[in-house]
Amino acid sequence: MNDILAMALLLALLGCISKTPRPYTILWTFATPIFYIIFGAKSIFINLGFTEVELFSGVLPMAVCLMTWAKLSPVERRRAWRYSPKLWWAFLGYYFISLMWSQNISTGVRTVLEIALPSILYLVAFNVIQNDFHVKRYYQFMMWINVIVAIFDLYTALTGWQTIKDYGAMTDGAIGYRTVVAYFYVTMGTILMMRMMEKFDWKIAILYLVDVLLLLLSASRTPTIVFIAGSLIAIVYRRNIRFTIIGVVVMAILVGLIFILPTRHKFIAGESVNMSDSGRSFFQKYFEDKANEGPLWGYGAGGSEVYAAWLVQHVTLVGAPHNEYLRIRFDGGKIGLYLFYLGLADIFVRGLFWGRGLKEYFPLRAILIMTPVMFAISCTNDNTFFYFYVFTQYLFVFMGFGARICYEHRVLEGKELMILDEEEVMELKEELSLAAAT
Repeated sequence: MNDILAMALLLALLGCISKTPRPYTILWTFATPIFYIIFGAKSIFINLGFTEVELFSGVLPMAVCLMTWAKLSPVERRRAWRYSPKLWWAFLGYYFISLMWSQNISTGVRTVLEIALPSILYLVAFNVIQNDFHVKRYYQFMMWINVIVAIFDLYTALTGWQTIKDYGAMTDGAIGYRTVVAYFYVTMGTILMMRMMEKFDWKIAILYLVDVLLLLLSASRTPTIVFIAGSLIAIVYRRNIRFTIIGVVVMAILVGLIFILPTRHKFIAGESVNMSDSGRSFFQKYFEDKANEGPLWGYGAGGSEVYAAWLVQHVTLVGAPHNEYLRIRFDGGKIGLYLFYLGLADIFVRGLFWGRGLKEYFPLRAILIMTPVMFAISCTNDNTFFYFYVFTQYLFVFMGFGARICYEHRVLEGKELMILDEEEVMELKEELSLAAAT
């Protein structure tokens, strides 16, 4: 019955996606939190034979990527690829190749997709928008998603306040469990903060405060640290004394709330910072010892979850090391780990370079450098790849928007980063004329 429901939903969604104008197809993947609210935070899986893939967070993004990519011209596909971080793609390619020596193909494929889908959406996003109106519509849609999810979680917090006081955290939320909920508010909170740095709006400010409150009530330490780090990067990158003062005050208030909310003991133990890791040190050493014994190329994508079987049965339900650097070293060996480092550095350096071509659009300019930093920090103590559909997916899409706008500006100024062939020049001129007309 579940398979029939999943296929019926998939067909209905594919029909809706096919009718959606190309600039807005990616919004279907942004709606994942809404689908989980509608279906009571239950996952619906589709069996692909060798593995099961979750409908809303797995099959839907893949369908959006394929259907949108099919609509791109050869010039657009080539342009997006050339305007992307190559070392990051080298890492993704190596991780995919590691499936050849993996003992867990089904989990390995799922993990590869979790890492690759945000990057593929980046390639698609680079071509789907063509003017400021499109970007504005994306912001509006994301705010509506934010409002709906926040209302749901505020209701959950209000009705479960005693549980929050006793446990020190929200035990459930709009999208399954507290860490996923936390990363949703990390992403939305940082985007809203950067928008206010561009143009202050009371509606955005109120929603931002709600997001920060719900992030703290989720009481997930790593996402909270990631949020503070991303915010500080935005504050410094804005290079404005007024926003620096306001931003520092906001961060100070956030830290102050940590001391007075019922979630306090998740962050503070007595008079010191709570460094309790819920047993992480034990199972991280479990993975690290095995990784040190492994070959230079690792055990293959998905290998860490094979090795986690004993832990899942006897110690914890967590089937991954809670450290993506350790997972990459386990699955891809030192080769994979060094490629991972180089890929993150490539994204950051290119973001800095592209940001110079964006005199306006501060939120997009900041996202270009914030994303790799926030991702890198999150990977130190969390299973970040699991949360791609409420964290990296949103950020990678907006990175694609920022890179596209930078590309257009540099072409118009005669400073393009690549040599355009005649076909590409004609197509770009046509796109820009259509953008101006709309």
